[in-house]
Amino acid sequence: MEEEIILNKIIEDAENEANIIINEAKTKAEKIVKDYQEKESHNSQNQFNFMKDLILRENASKIEKEELIARNASLVAKKQAIEIVKEKVKQKIKDLNENDYTKIIENLFQNLPVKENVEIILPTKFYDKIKKLAESFNFIVLNATEEFDLGFIAKCGKIEYNYDFEENMKYNEEEIEKQIDAILFN
Repeated sequence: MEEEIILNKIIEDAENEANIIINEAKTKAEKIVKDYQEKESHNSQNQFNFMKDLILRENASKIEKEELIARNASLVAKKQAIEIVKEKVKQKIKDLNENDYTKIIENLFQNLPVKENVEIILPTKFYDKIKKLAESFNFIVLNATEEFDLGFIAKCGKIEYNYDFEENMKYNEEEIEKQIDAILFN
């Protein structure tokens, strides 16, 4: 019987030892599984964040591109509107009746920086009436020219004052465009 007790004790100790080994193995396996799951979860989160950032960057780039296209289209439309207004102003100036045109020229004559020994070059439009007006200011009127349509050129010695309407519009184009922009778009 003593052999049976010893054998039972050996079996019991072996079972205990086996249970300890099995429990340690289960604990190690659970830890390995848990570590693997955490690692995979972390990797998945990193991949998700990477993809999210990539998509956000791509979309931000697309949005910026579309905003740039929209801004350019807006600028082109503004520029076209400004050009239309400038052309209408030019046409309105060309369509001035004789009285309105004469008033403008008279105002310009009055504001000339020089008043004596002034020679005036006039265009053919409304020549006779403007010539009489210039002579009333004691200006010397030279022959009519077809080099410009509206306005005049005043000469005093070597100094020349160009009041050609179209040339002045070209010269002041940037300022005119700023004023039109301010009126139309602000």
